[in-house]
Amino acid sequence: MGNSQSKKYYQMNEQQFNEMKVFYKTLGYSDEHTELLCKSCFGADIDVVPNIAYSDTWRFSLRYRRDRVEEERAAGGIRGFFQGMAMAMNSKPKGLRRSSGMSGGMASVERCAPMEDMCAPVEACMPAPMPELQAEPPEPEFNTVETNAKPENESHSPLDRSQIFFSANVNTASWTYLRSRINRRRSVDSDLVRVEEIINSYSYKLDAPKDDSLFSVSTECCKCPWQSDSELMFLGFKGMKADRSIRRNLAMLVDVSGSMDDEWILVQMSMASIMAQLHEGDILSIIAYSDDTKTVVKKLHCGSRDDLVKAILAVDGIGGCTNGSKGLEDAYTYLSDNFREEDINRVFIFTDGDFNFGITSEGGLEKFIYKKRETGIYLSIVGYGENNFKDNKMEALARNGNGNYTFVSSPGDILDCLSEKLLSSMITIAKDVKISVEFNPAYVSKYRLIGYNARALTQQEFHDTEKAADGIGSEHNVVALIEFKRGKAEQKYQTRYVTVSSDNTSDEAAFIEVHYKSPEGKDLVMTRSITIDELNSAPKDNAETAALLAAFGLLVSDSKYSGDLNKGMLKELLESRLKQDGITEPAPYSHYAVIGKYVSE
Repeated sequence: MGNSQSKKYYQMNEQQFNEMKVFYKTLGYSDEHTELLCKSCFGADIDVVPNIAYSDTWRFSLRYRRDRVEEERAAGGIRGFFQGMAMAMNSKPKGLRRSSGMSGGMASVERCAPMEDMCAPVEACMPAPMPELQAEPPEPEFNTVETNAKPENESHSPLDRSQIFFSANVNTASWTYLRSRINRRRSVDSDLVRVEEIINSYSYKLDAPKDDSLFSVSTECCKCPWQSDSELMFLGFKGMKADRSIRRNLAMLVDVSGSMDDEWILVQMSMASIMAQLHEGDILSIIAYSDDTKTVVKKLHCGSRDDLVKAILAVDGIGGCTNGSKGLEDAYTYLSDNFREEDINRVFIFTDGDFNFGITSEGGLEKFIYKKRETGIYLSIVGYGENNFKDNKMEALARNGNGNYTFVSSPGDILDCLSEKLLSSMITIAKDVKISVEFNPAYVSKYRLIGYNARALTQQEFHDTEKAADGIGSEHNVVALIEFKRGKAEQKYQTRYVTVSSDNTSDEAAFIEVHYKSPEGKDLVMTRSITIDELNSAPKDNAETAALLAAFGLLVSDSKYSGDLNKGMLKELLESRLKQDGITEPAPYSHYAVIGKYVSE
């Protein structure tokens, strides 16, 4: 490719460059490896410029060296230079417009670097036949984020609808997106706020499973802050601790298309964070994809940190379109060739989700990945992008592929989601986890599941063993929060043939039923009763923390069920929680710090 020969580079603030060094050292890389990883990224050099602005998004646009023009001249003209740029940038020029008579290599250019970044003045470089470029005002920045927001779950009387059915959700993408926007004081797209992901991103103090159980179920209860006559039922599921020495059979699928060029530094840091945890006996494949796919390494036997660093540095940003489906085919093939049921067999996709070649639709990708889920290979998606990421496609892939999905916008996200919590998310101890909660109308007059809007199931789907759902990882927490009102339920919507009553002499307030599969694929069921006495005497600590996070999510998403919530009330809840936890100054990247920044705006 033309641009593979071009000298590309990123300019980085000196302080930011030093922070990148600290990042790699934190992961355990040696001075030599850190120097190599900080020197280049995906075939581009990193130049340290003391007076350049600090990029709080950690997004860097590729630049091209001025001396490349003279090299291209000597090699036979400037046209190849522009062809290389077209393939690399794959987007429209800022301040430049091509005339209708343009042809040849420039005909495919939709965006190139501003002329002052290219090199010498354009008049001195252009061969005679090249058409004139006309100046125009800079174009506005467009937001092409795609999401698939669902209506909020409604309140129900147990006599009209006695059961909630939903699938577990272990994604954290919504939380990391929200944290990034608030930390940088940017506006938030409410369609990208999934309250259950905010709640589930916190590490609660839950009891470990007993005996040979794959996971435990904890219940708590507290007052609902935003509805004075309601309470909150907290359900916490905690996975058992699995053997962490298990062999890892991984494939990294790296999007190196034109839409990702601003994200490549973060992608390289993400790859390095996962590779830092690989050890002797693990197997790794790396596949880069754009218009086509390129196998960077195939079934590399890990153990040598030198080999892993070389593999990272061998990835090249090649530009072009995004044939993600072909890359997925290759990744599943490599893992299948080396598959052992007892291993961690997982594909990691690093992308903005902009699939625009091959299978491109959300529905098509769902069908494709659903067929692959039966292979026993799991899926993790790491999403990137300021204004161009396709949340709907990444969430659909994770939901249908026994997978999980997180969003990365800074080194802090990487350390949090891909370093500290990686093993918990990689080792699945229960898969296709589906939850049902049934309320006794003698004691509960109304209820509403908070969040899980896209994870709601029908009764038929709940009992369908082929219906895909998320799993629970080693020592992983999965939490649900249900707002409810005590009292006898009334049947608001009468039916012709079925009439029910709230009379009941049982002391059972609710009944939980969990359908799931063991790692070997065996269908299992767990049940749990919650009595009135248990509700009355239940602990509150985890429930009150979850209530704070839910209140934050409801407020920032402008929920119609937010009741009396406002920033003042949220600030009071936060201060109360900090006091109870004995925290005077929350950690900068923590949930409490992010909520504090939100209420202070």
